[in-house]
Amino acid sequence: MIAVADQRSEEGVMSRGGPVRRRHLIRELKRLRSARGVSQDEVSTRMGWDRGKIHRLEGGRLQRIKASDVIALCNLYEVSAEETEILAEIARESRQKSWWYRYKNVFAGPFIGLEAEAASLFEYSASIVPGLFQTKEYMAALMESSAGLMATEDEKSKRIDARGERQSSLLERVDPPRIWTVIDEAALRRQVGGPEVMKRQISHLAELSQRPNIDLQVLPFEVGAHAAAGFQFSILVFSEADSIVYIEADQDGLYLEEEEQVERYKLVFDRLQASAMSVERSKDFLKSLSK
Repeated sequence: MIAVADQRSEEGVMSRGGPVRRRHLIRELKRLRSARGVSQDEVSTRMGWDRGKIHRLEGGRLQRIKASDVIALCNLYEVSAEETEILAEIARESRQKSWWYRYKNVFAGPFIGLEAEAASLFEYSASIVPGLFQTKEYMAALMESSAGLMATEDEKSKRIDARGERQSSLLERVDPPRIWTVIDEAALRRQVGGPEVMKRQISHLAELSQRPNIDLQVLPFEVGAHAAAGFQFSILVFSEADSIVYIEADQDGLYLEEEEQVERYKLVFDRLQASAMSVERSKDFLKSLSK
């Protein structure tokens, strides 16, 4: 059953500036406007803004939300000074750049920032080893695929560096997220980079599976058709009441936030776990493949 990891509270998840805090800020501003019974057009008129600005702000399409705009909106909505300052501080923090901004041409969309703030991660990988668990050799071999051939050597190197920093920033920190991963047997059998690269990659997976915050299960061929046949996805859980589903695509991907959508994918993941090898059997299976 999918749940939030015990080691990180909701307050801990929301303690840094980033995509989750930004989402919280936007939701609060929309809630405060609705509570005052003010339409978006009325806000635009009373604030002296063009009609599109409030739509872009509440739709999450503004790259940066100014603290001064948040304060002005809070004054319009007659929000207390204390709550106004809390929301304005979130706006200030959300403007601070994190490590992944150095790789903005590598990481499309907000996924990396959201991943960095998740308390728990649930992922099903159908065709390749998940990015968080890839060795550099495996990454390099992927870069030689048809997509990778379109990049220069410098671009390939930057992509590998970016993925390495993503791994270390998430997996090696003091409070790593709780990670549940189901990997299709096909991803382990596919010879990316050849037998030696795969042997080291699978050994790396076996080592990671020993970590207390990582549960790894293998979905064997013998299962046949299953709940996620034909696609792969990730569920990012920030708190008991806040989760999103990410479905990877060529550039960015699809983000699902509606409660019914998220619950559907949680059910799919629960069924995948039930169909997959147990955590202990999966560890033994990985060890057998790495010999």
